[in-house]
Amino acid sequence: MDDMQLLRDFAGPAELPVPGELARKRAELLAATASARPRHRRVLWGGVTAAGLAAAVAAVVVLTPADTVVSPSPEPEPVRILHAAAAKARALPDLVPRPDQFVYTKTRLADGRENETWASADGTHDGLAFVFGHETQVAGCRDGKRATSRCVPHPAAPADLPTDADTMLASLHKSTYGEGDTRHDLGREVVDLAGGYLRPAVRAALYEAVAKVPGLVVRTDAKDATGRPVVGITWNSTNEHGIGNQDEFLFDPVTFAYVGDGTTGAVVSQGIVDQVRQRP
Repeated sequence: MDDMQLLRDFAGPAELPVPGELARKRAELLAATASARPRHRRVLWGGVTAAGLAAAVAAVVVLTPADTVVSPSPEPEPVRILHAAAAKARALPDLVPRPDQFVYTKTRLADGRENETWASADGTHDGLAFVFGHETQVAGCRDGKRATSRCVPHPAAPADLPTDADTMLASLHKSTYGEGDTRHDLGREVVDLAGGYLRPAVRAALYEAVAKVPGLVVRTDAKDATGRPVVGITWNSTNEHGIGNQDEFLFDPVTFAYVGDGTTGAVVSQGIVDQVRQRP
């Protein structure tokens, strides 16, 4: 004799109750379950009859179809962090710098030295840099010329970057360093963009594009040049000479703000200003 037959013999014939009775029995079942003591791992059924129990079980079966979709496995940790950073970036105010403004960035090295740069938003105005204690004028590229040499403007606040991940990834693969389509180039493209000013939708697209790159690794015990705890996203690559390199950029573990690339120092301040030597 199987278990189901034993249940039938014990409970006797049980007809499904009318809708009102079903609701009452389900309420009794829930009330009895709630009164159980969890430490005994036991459910107290109280006065629920076999017929009521059968009806309640039947109701549960009806409410839980056999083809219920099971949630997919969680995203890999690097992808989860990058998507979280993208969501935070997308929620930031959308400030559009004027062409005549400057992107101010202050970084700090592990030895305490600080560098400051005022980069032209559109790449055509003369900027300024304080690097390792030395002041350097950064000439803008106007009409294809910088002083006596030919040039192409390099905007500190690019206005034509993609705002979706797939188009951004394709753009990143078009190396501006003349070394072909390698992951090393991709890493330098990412670091170069992440360290500058990007509008919220563009920065979000950048992080989502990087999330598509294979081989990402998370460093949750990382620290930036100032000693602040950060989350590092890294991947290994090889340059055209076969020399290995590790590309990395760092996030604040709470705000997911970009705080540096692990090489050029920690970003401690950044903003849009109207002229060189002005600070946000």
